[in-house]
Amino acid sequence: MNKIYKVSELAEMIGATINGNPDHEISGVNSLKLANANEITFLSNVKYRSQLEKSKAAVILVAEDWKFPPQEGQTLLYCKNIDKSFSKLCKLFAPEPQKFEPGIHPSAVVHPTAQIAEGVYIGPTAVVEANAVIGKNTVIGACVYVGENVEIGENCMIYPNVSIMRMCKLGNKIIIHGGATIGGDGFGFNATFTGLVKVPQDGIVQIDNDVEIGANSTIDRARFGKTWIKKGVKIDNLVHVAHNVIVGESSVLIGQCGIAGSAEIGRGVIVAAQAGVNGHITLGDGSKVAGCSAVQRSLAPGASAFGTPAESEEDFIERHMLPRKVRKLTARLEKLEAELAALKGEKAE
Repeated sequence: MNKIYKVSELAEMIGATINGNPDHEISGVNSLKLANANEITFLSNVKYRSQLEKSKAAVILVAEDWKFPPQEGQTLLYCKNIDKSFSKLCKLFAPEPQKFEPGIHPSAVVHPTAQIAEGVYIGPTAVVEANAVIGKNTVIGACVYVGENVEIGENCMIYPNVSIMRMCKLGNKIIIHGGATIGGDGFGFNATFTGLVKVPQDGIVQIDNDVEIGANSTIDRARFGKTWIKKGVKIDNLVHVAHNVIVGESSVLIGQCGIAGSAEIGRGVIVAAQAGVNGHITLGDGSKVAGCSAVQRSLAPGASAFGTPAESEEDFIERHMLPRKVRKLTARLEKLEAELAALKGEKAE
C-alpha cells in the first residue's frame, strides 16, 4: 500500500520550516539525482548545490542556516539535523518488515534436546543441534546452522545461511546477516619438522545484546576463553575478527577490515574499511583508524591512525606535505642562486 503525506505533515514530524507548497503530496524518498516530483530528498553539503538545479525532486531537506530560496516547482524544508530528519522519513516510507509466523518448518532439523522458546520461527532446512537454546521471538532463517550447546537470546534475527558453531553464546536483539560464520576455528598452527600442526581452538564466541553483524563476516572462536563482541557493536560486511579479540561497546568495524588475534578494541572505536589491526595490541576508547591503514602499535584513547604503517594524523600530514615543501624550497633556492649569479656578474663588469 502506497503511503502519501502532505509536505506540511512531514515538516511537522521532523520540526522543519517550509518554504514552498505545504499541500504538495509526497509518496517516497530518493537521492537528489534520482528523485521525481512525488519524492522527497536532501542536500547535506552545499558543494553539491549545483545538483539541486538539475533535480526533479519536489521537496528537498536543507540545513536551517541555508536560507537560499527554492527553485520554481520545488519546496525546501529547513531542518536542524538533515541526516536524522531524512532517516526518520526513510523509515516512514519503508515497506513493512517481513513477518515470520512462529513455528518450525517441516524441512528443518531440530534435535530433541534443543530448547525452543515460544514465538520462535525456524525456517526451511535449518539445523538446530543438541542442547541448543533459542530465546523468545527469535527468527532462525532458512539454511541456518545452530551448533551444539549454542545459546541464542530473545528477539534475534538470524538471516539465511548463517552458521553459529558449537558453544557460542548470543544475547538479545542481535542481527546477523546472511553468510556470516560465528565460532569458526581461530587460525592457529605450530611449525614442526613434519609440517604445520593445528593448535586446538577450545574457546567460544560471546556476543552481547544489540549487536549487528554484516553479511559474510567471520568471528573466530577463541583458542581458550572467549572472543568477545560487547554490547552495541556494529560490524559491516566482510569483516574478520580473529580468535580472542575483544571489541568494546558501541564500536564500529567497517567493511573488509581485519582484527588479528588477541587485539583489544576499546569502547566507541571506529576501524574504517580495509584497515588491519595487529594482534596483541590495544586500541584505546574513542580511537579511530583510517581506511586501508595498518595499525602495528597500540593507540591511546582518542588517538587517530593513518597510513601503512599507521601513524598519527599530524605525522601523516607532515610526511605527505614534505615533498611539496621540498619542491618549494628547491625552487626558492634556484631563484636565489640565479639572483646571486646575476649579482656576481654585475660586480665582474
